[in-house]
Amino acid sequence: MIISWLAVWFISSLVEYTHHASVWFPPAGLTFATLFIVGVRAAPVLMIAAILATVLTNSNYQINLANLDVIQSGLLFGLAHIIPYYLGSRLLLWLTETKQLTLPQSILSFLLIAAVSTLIATTLVLSALIVSDMMSIQEVSETWLPFWIGDLAGLIILSPLFFSVLRHVYPKRRFEILKHVGNHLHIPSPQYKYKIMTSLTLVILAMVLANLTQSIDSSFAIFFLVLPHMWIACTENAFYNIFSLALSSVLVVFLVDYLDLMDFIMVYQYAINVVATNALFAIAIPTLTADNQQLKIKVFTDSLTKASSREHLVLQGEIELVNCKRNNQSLCMLVFDIDHFKKINDTHGHNTGDEALKTISNNVKQLLRPFDLFGPFGGDEFVLLLPNTDGKTAMTISQRLLIAINNIQIIDGKNLSTSIGVAKMELGDNFDSLFARADQALYQAKNSGRNCVFQHSE
Repeated sequence: MIISWLAVWFISSLVEYTHHASVWFPPAGLTFATLFIVGVRAAPVLMIAAILATVLTNSNYQINLANLDVIQSGLLFGLAHIIPYYLGSRLLLWLTETKQLTLPQSILSFLLIAAVSTLIATTLVLSALIVSDMMSIQEVSETWLPFWIGDLAGLIILSPLFFSVLRHVYPKRRFEILKHVGNHLHIPSPQYKYKIMTSLTLVILAMVLANLTQSIDSSFAIFFLVLPHMWIACTENAFYNIFSLALSSVLVVFLVDYLDLMDFIMVYQYAINVVATNALFAIAIPTLTADNQQLKIKVFTDSLTKASSREHLVLQGEIELVNCKRNNQSLCMLVFDIDHFKKINDTHGHNTGDEALKTISNNVKQLLRPFDLFGPFGGDEFVLLLPNTDGKTAMTISQRLLIAINNIQIIDGKNLSTSIGVAKMELGDNFDSLFARADQALYQAKNSGRNCVFQHSE
C-alpha cells in the first residue's frame, strides 16, 4: 500500500503546475478507497506514505527543513489528508449500507461526499503546509482552487477503480455499493475497443487543437468527451465504464504537460470532473432500465399464474379492440372459471386451489397463439381475448379449452370442470362492455348445467 500510494503520488507530482497543486491528485482516490474498504487500520500505513511524500517534497522543492521538522510536517500533512477521507468514507459506507440507498442515490452521495471531503482536506492540508513553513500564506489564494479541483478529480475518477481493485485484494469485505463497480464477470462488448479508441482520439484531437491555436476557446472542445463516455456508460458494464474514464483522464493529464497546455489547466480540470460525474451517473441507467423492466413484469404479470395481470389485460385489450375495428377484423372474448372452486378450497385447502389455477394457466397458455391475451381476472375467473377471431373459431377454441381443463386432475383422481362464456365484439364495444356480455354468457353456461360453453347472442 505504501508503494502504491507513493507511486500515484509521484504520478501527480509529474503534472504539477504550481507548488503543491497538480492537474489531479490520485492519492486522494486511493486513500478514500482504502479507508472505505480496509477502515481505520489502514491509517498508520497511509500516514507512513504521507511522511515519506513530505520528505520527498522537502527535497524536490529544496525547502531545506530539518529532519525533525520534516517528520512533523509529514505528520500534519498525514492527519490533514487522512481524517477528511476517513470521515467521508465512513459516511458513504453508513449511507449505502444502513439506509439501503438506490444506485443513483449512492452515486449522488459519493459525489457530494467527495466534494466536501476534498474541500476539507484542501483547507487542512494547506493550513498544515503553512504551519510547517512549506508554503507561504500568500500562495494560498492562487493555490487552493486548483488544489481542491485536482483532489476532487483524483477522488471521483479513481476511487471507483481502486474500489474494484481493492475488493479483490480483500474479498471477504462485502459492501453493497461495490457490487456495481467491482464486477469483472461480465466481459465488454465486441465494440468496446472502438468506443475506447473514439474516446482517446477525441481527447488527442481536442488537445492538439488547443495546442495549435493557443486559444482558451479551443480548449473547451475537451468537453465533447462527455459523448463517448455516455455511450460507454450506457452500453457497458460499470467496471469498463470506470476503466475507460480513468484511461481518458490519464491521457488528458499527460497531454496537458506534453503539449504545454498549463495555461488552460482549469478548463481541463473542470472537464475531467464533469465527464466523470456524467459517466458515474450513467452507470445507473442500465440498472434503472433493468429495474423498470422488472417493475413492468410485476405490473403486467399475475404473480400466481404467471399469465397477464388484470391491469395488462384491460390495457392491452382496449388496444386490441381499437386495432381490430380499424382493420375490420373480428375479435372474441372468452370468460371462464372452475366449477365449484369454493368447494375445492374448503375441502382441500387454498394451496390445492392455487395449484389448480396455476395448472389451468399453464395448460391454457400452451393452446394459445402468440397474439392472444390471457390471464386471471379475479378469484378463479379467467379472461381470454382472441383478436382476429370470429365466433365459430372462438367456439372451437372454447371446446379445446374445455377438454384440456377436464383432463386436469387435482386430488383423489377427480378432474376439473369449467364453464365458458363467449362474446363477439360489436361496433360500439369497449373492453368493459365486451366483458359484460361474455360474463353473462358464462352465467348462462352455469345455469345450463356447468362444464359447457355458451355463446352470447343478441
